[in-house]
Amino acid sequence: MSIKLAEPLETKRLFIHQFTQEDIDYLVPNLNSGVLKPSLQINYNDEKSDKVYLSLQLRVSDQIIGFIILQTLEEKEQIECYYELLPQYTGNGYAIEVMKKVLAYVFTNYKFTKIVAYIEQGNSKGWKVAERSGLKYMGDIVRKDADEKVLYFLIDKKDYVNQFQN
Repeated sequence: MSIKLAEPLETKRLFIHQFTQEDIDYLVPNLNSGVLKPSLQINYNDEKSDKVYLSLQLRVSDQIIGFIILQTLEEKEQIECYYELLPQYTGNGYAIEVMKKVLAYVFTNYKFTKIVAYIEQGNSKGWKVAERSGLKYMGDIVRKDADEKVLYFLIDKKDYVNQFQN
């Protein structure tokens, strides 16, 4: 099962929409990490892809400030979420705002039972975003695909409903 947005999502301060070529042209040279560039070797518009690429855009200025990649995992009922903001936009709560919106969208519109995030050991901002978005720290694991130890965060649908819909 793959996720596709029929329409852009909106938060109080942001639009969340599927990638365009203009988004890629802007984001790739301006990001600190190299995660996005190799990931885009797969066509970001491929209907059969197990990934969806979402741009984060400020409502007031239309400025692209970052992205989220959602990837269906082998277990099919789980989705991995990777997020990154341009450095000048970190620390303003945008990532938490987007994560909460994405969690609500996924759990409301799809049959995924869990959303996970793998965060690099030294990325304290990343794990704070995960926790403040409702994901729970489940421990350190070694990722098979990267052969590195990462922090493993998870939220299941039942916990999401208990936290945000009661």
